[in-house]
Amino acid sequence: MRFLLMSMTLVLMMTFGEAVRDRWSRDEMVEMAGYGEQKLSSVLLTASLLSSSSSPIHGATIGIKCHIGYRRISKWIKAVTNELGQFVIDLPSHLHAIPDLDKACIIKPLSVPKPYRCSSKIHRGIQLLSSSNGSRVYTAGNITLQESTM
Repeated sequence: MRFLLMSMTLVLMMTFGEAVRDRWSRDEMVEMAGYGEQKLSSVLLTASLLSSSSSPIHGATIGIKCHIGYRRISKWIKAVTNELGQFVIDLPSHLHAIPDLDKACIIKPLSVPKPYRCSSKIHRGIQLLSSSNGSRVYTAGNITLQESTM
């Protein structure tokens, strides 16, 4: 009932045009209508990329790909590691509703700086760290790459 009342109010406000613009901003009207550009949830993945000697790997490109349905896989969502070898990937909203996200997604180093070997091995095993107020944070922990001996 409340939604119907708010929607009707918004329609009436839009018909009055200029008078409405003086009272409510676009963001306020979108919020009253219950839709728009506001992000309803947030899903983040964090991890660290380290060498076999536990040194952080800076400037590596990491990707995550998720199974989104029968025979369908998302595109690579990418991030670059910082000076501490850490990265954060904010998953697009179309992936938020995947059941068992921890089992549906894989992580892979897509490119790494020399002298590290970029393994084609994928990393599984993301774990949920926290979930509150429409936000979920997963971690892949530490991903370790071997240093080249050449």
